[in-house]
Amino acid sequence: MQTIAQKLNAAAAAPVMRNIAAFLDGRIFPAVYAALAFLCSLTGLELAFYALTAAAVVFVCLFGKSTKPIAVPLVLVVYSTSWKHTPQPPENSAFFLQPWVLGAICAMAAAAVGAMLFRLFLCRGQNRGEGAPLLQGGLLALCAAFLCNGLFSKEYILKDFLFGLLIAASFFAVYFFFTHTYRGKDAAGYFAYTLTLAASVIFLQILYALAFRGVIEGGSIDKDLMIAGWGMSNNFGGMLAMFLPAPLYLAYRCKRGWLLYLYSLVLFAAVACTLSRSALLTGAVLFAAGTVVLAVAKSPRRTFFRICAAAAVLCAAAAAFLFREQIAALLSVLFERGWSDSNRFAIWKFGLDNFLSAPLFGTGFYIQFYGDFGFDIANWVFPDMYHNILVQVAASCGMFGLLAYTFHLSGVCTLLTRKGGAASLLYLAVFLGISGASLLDNHIFHVFPALVYSLALALWEGDTAGGRLPLYAKSPLCKGRTIFFRR
Repeated sequence: MQTIAQKLNAAAAAPVMRNIAAFLDGRIFPAVYAALAFLCSLTGLELAFYALTAAAVVFVCLFGKSTKPIAVPLVLVVYSTSWKHTPQPPENSAFFLQPWVLGAICAMAAAAVGAMLFRLFLCRGQNRGEGAPLLQGGLLALCAAFLCNGLFSKEYILKDFLFGLLIAASFFAVYFFFTHTYRGKDAAGYFAYTLTLAASVIFLQILYALAFRGVIEGGSIDKDLMIAGWGMSNNFGGMLAMFLPAPLYLAYRCKRGWLLYLYSLVLFAAVACTLSRSALLTGAVLFAAGTVVLAVAKSPRRTFFRICAAAAVLCAAAAAFLFREQIAALLSVLFERGWSDSNRFAIWKFGLDNFLSAPLFGTGFYIQFYGDFGFDIANWVFPDMYHNILVQVAASCGMFGLLAYTFHLSGVCTLLTRKGGAASLLYLAVFLGISGASLLDNHIFHVFPALVYSLALALWEGDTAGGRLPLYAKSPLCKGRTIFFRR
């Protein structure tokens, strides 16, 4: 009698099934998916896009040799949310609140999650790396802290547990799934390719907003109008800044990587257009660090990167002198709200006070404070947050949360002792980008950045456990003879 796995393998051997699997496993699928996500953000065809996503996930889980194509929707699906259906002003759409829409989304999500659980069942006991997963203990402790947020606090409500469950799942589920199911070479190349496509979608959405959404008023950008279907200006800029290490990594890997380096510079300019100060700071640090690494690391394009770095410094100095008045005007717009008006210091103090009032498990995630000094965002689906990951964990989860987060970070530090080459630098940069941006904003608690965080940790641990890849190992971009990339 055939086992379930044998039956699925027999079905997957059919020619049409092999062709579909090859397409999903290849380098074209991520690009097609990214293009559809962008088109969906313009047209409002979310349900059709979600149905396509669920079908792809189910097919990969049942018939795919590797689960790596699932990384594509995990990173990109959120950016398909359209301006037409966004709950944010001026649209204030109630599309996603309609019972039939919620029901359809829940049904498709259940099918996708069920297929992933089934794939986990088939792959049980098969870790990619050697020995027990290194980061699993720290992430489980962090999940326990999220689930216990606000426990015994007088403000504790059911929403605290439900939101803690959502955050715990976003931190741990992707890591656990890919640790046990991912197969295939050059995980770093595929990851960087996917993040670069996500950055490109965000970039196109920024251009569309600037050109057609009335964001520019009186010759300057209105930060409050920089809104996408999936987020606001800080989300725009923050996610784009976090993804900058990906094109920089590909610039190091690919034959004509200098084009990707210049493209990363264009992406950084797009971050500036969002007028998000935390994103601009994060992007500047990541881009500068990436430029230094490219100028130092041995590669056929090192001389070019050194010339670019020197030219960038000279151009910045010349621009600062020639356009000092225009730059001063831009900075005045960028910083017109100032630290004193952003209320972050007051919010952080409020969070520390909440921590001291319930030091063991915190006061929970659902503490409303925008009436006094917070950020009252219309139709926002998340609770008020403290705009700092450390304050958030302390205030919401107490000492238990801080200890769990420290335990988690100790595992990440252990990963740093493993040799991983350029791939490890990519994962580290993404980890630091998401964590660093979350010191001034709420990104990591907005679910989808946490999914990227979890994915990066899973691939990072798998790569370092399985050995280093050759410097010019084939990536999804480099297969075959192309104009840009090494064969």
